Amino acid sequence: MDILMLDGWTPLLLIGIVAAIGIFITSRKVSRKSIFSISTVISLICIVVFIYSIIGVGGWEGMGLGIISFIILAGIWIGTFIGVASKV
Repeated sequence: MDILMLDGWTPLLLIGIVAAIGIFITSRKVSRKSIFSISTVISLICIVVFIYSIIGVGGWEGMGLGIISFIILAGIWIGTFIGVASKV
């Protein structure tokens, strides 16, 4: 059972997968220009949260917030590229 939990990485992986699936579903419904605009805005929010986690929060809490924002950022762009590539 411990191997399924991946030593605490499971919630982070699930957050990234949910972000990728959410953007993939959104990319199937809207145009390419709209999906890139949506992805860019959400990415900028993630970058601001990442910077805030370093400067404003600090410590272990800031590291956790920064990792989560980075995972969401990666999930957003993975979902965007898969959605746009599969729409062609």
